[in-house]
Amino acid sequence: MLIKVFKSNQKIINVLTVLLLLLLWIPAFFSNTVSLGLVSTGLRWLDLFLMMCLVICQAVYLNFVVSTYKLVKDNSHLTSLIYAILNSCFLWFFELNVVVLSNTVVLLVLYQLFRLYGIKNQFSISFGVGLLLGIAGLIYTPMFIYFILVWVFLAYTSTPSWRDFMVPLIGFCTPLVYYLVYKFIFDDLSTLSINEYLNQTFIVSWESFNSSNWFFFIGLLIVLVLALFNLFVTSRSGVKTSRLLVMVLLMFILGLGSLFLNRYDFLATFLVISIPVAIIIANFFQNMKKVWLAEILFLYLLVTMVMGYFS
Repeated sequence: MLIKVFKSNQKIINVLTVLLLLLLWIPAFFSNTVSLGLVSTGLRWLDLFLMMCLVICQAVYLNFVVSTYKLVKDNSHLTSLIYAILNSCFLWFFELNVVVLSNTVVLLVLYQLFRLYGIKNQFSISFGVGLLLGIAGLIYTPMFIYFILVWVFLAYTSTPSWRDFMVPLIGFCTPLVYYLVYKFIFDDLSTLSINEYLNQTFIVSWESFNSSNWFFFIGLLIVLVLALFNLFVTSRSGVKTSRLLVMVLLMFILGLGSLFLNRYDFLATFLVISIPVAIIIANFFQNMKKVWLAEILFLYLLVTMVMGYFS
């Protein structure tokens, strides 16, 4: 069963992540989805290949971050498994889009941000965190909301000085300044409008969901609620792990806030929060003493997800 297999800490499990994603993405070659946030090469097969590569790399890298900072009890590959599922659960996700591109940068931000824990005057790292967030926001504007996470992290995990707040802010503003200079030289700044950058990525309404999509979504929501409850009641082995998990929870809340910045594009928001949600649910499955129950819950999600491809 997949939960038991992915609980292993063997690196060979990364190969299973790749194989699972390849199987899940086969329907993508037969779908006809439409989105506004495409970054297309002009060749659909190449778009799909690049998208799969991105999701695979993100899943493996996120699992590396989780293992490095012990965010999930005992090293496993559950985080990469859940992340792969979240990024493949709807046919509309089988497109090369700006949200997934931006998530790649956000994952780098998360690792660099955690590196700041307990270290003072690491201005090069904090500048890099701000710089990467600025780049992520230029790719997908609602990602700018995650800058709040940086300042809260500094205030929550250390006793910061004013420089600790200013350095990431300078890094954050740097790519924005370069972008405005570019617009000034090669375009007309007077035509610049924030509404131009707050577009929908996925043209999908709730009515577009078929019954299998709804069964999957409701099941995932139930698992997420249980996982959040588990996150609050389960004791942690160390102060550092507990604080980093609080930041993951804040990342989840801020990610939900992106819904108000993307014209209520709930699917784009779903992808934005896929990073913290993968960590939270992986923690839940890892802590479940009744492995058979975890297998049943995951099998339900997997079956309803695949059924949604063909309904």
